[in-house]
Amino acid sequence: MTALPATPLTAVQDPTGRSLLGDYVLGFWLPRRNPTWSEGTARYRQWAVNTLLASPLAARPIGELTVLEIERWFATRAITPWDGTGELPKGGSLKGIHDTLRAALNDAVRYSLIPDNPCTKVELPRATTTAPSIWTPEQVQAFLQSVRRSRYAALWRVLFATGLRRGEALGLQWQDVDLEGRRLTVRRSLQADSREGNVRYGPPKSRRSTRTITIDPGTVEELRRWRKRRQTEHAAFLADLERRFAGYRTPGARLPEMPRDLPPDSPVFAAEDGSPMLPATVSDTFRRQVAKSGLPSMRLHDTRHTHITHLLRSGEPIQNVSARAGHGSSFTTLTTYAHVIAGDDERTAARAAGLFGD
Repeated sequence: MTALPATPLTAVQDPTGRSLLGDYVLGFWLPRRNPTWSEGTARYRQWAVNTLLASPLAARPIGELTVLEIERWFATRAITPWDGTGELPKGGSLKGIHDTLRAALNDAVRYSLIPDNPCTKVELPRATTTAPSIWTPEQVQAFLQSVRRSRYAALWRVLFATGLRRGEALGLQWQDVDLEGRRLTVRRSLQADSREGNVRYGPPKSRRSTRTITIDPGTVEELRRWRKRRQTEHAAFLADLERRFAGYRTPGARLPEMPRDLPPDSPVFAAEDGSPMLPATVSDTFRRQVAKSGLPSMRLHDTRHTHITHLLRSGEPIQNVSARAGHGSSFTTLTTYAHVIAGDDERTAARAAGLFGD
């Protein structure tokens, strides 16, 4: 996906049905909706809007948009490679653009600018999609065994054990982890646009994404070992800092007092110098270690899919899984993962057979 520069067209204070789509979404709709979204959602919506601005739809009055012309544009977009990558759009990308356009026009209906939303009748073309890779418990155990000496072993264990999103796991600080109570609390998400270290913390994805979840004893022990290693690294870092300062300090200069223990607000998953692990680097490392393990390929986000799928297939109530995953609602969990529990229909059929006494 290639993001285009977000250049405003025309600021729209009081849009009408004659307002051009590009002017409406960029000059009116986006500024009103942007404060209600998380940072990640806002970036994705901006990308979708930028894509729409580069389309012929942007020059059409919102009151004249038709189902047919919207479908034609999506059909063309589906077979046109992205400029930056040369790859064809995936189904998720087309759906994201459509969801953004539909949301913008839903608000236009709500404001009585247009009588109805043509997007509600649009059928998207079939596009290539990548199904998540779901590992069995045996495969998860084999992978963790293969990376047991890796610096990332504790992170991989936490991801599989909790289903946290990448940013949520990297946003954890030691004050969020209660090893005695076997709980961790998601309060923030670490975000980055590149591998350059321009990281920042933001709120979790949604209101329900702020949550406290219980972790299993094995994961607690892994975190204890990791904390001990980080404490040793922290002490070594301070000692090295003091040695270097002693060699270069000016007369009378003193090194600021540094905490000897890991500060409560230090990242749980950090480099040796205490700086947070970079999200893109973490994903790259995971991909390499999966390839080296000889197991089926898996994206980092599929650790979350594996965790949630395992719980659902084990019969965990949907509301419990939804709360643990930090989904906006149980409906989100159900619609996203309905396919993974289809095999339970055999059990349902067996129970239904009780009607007949066979």
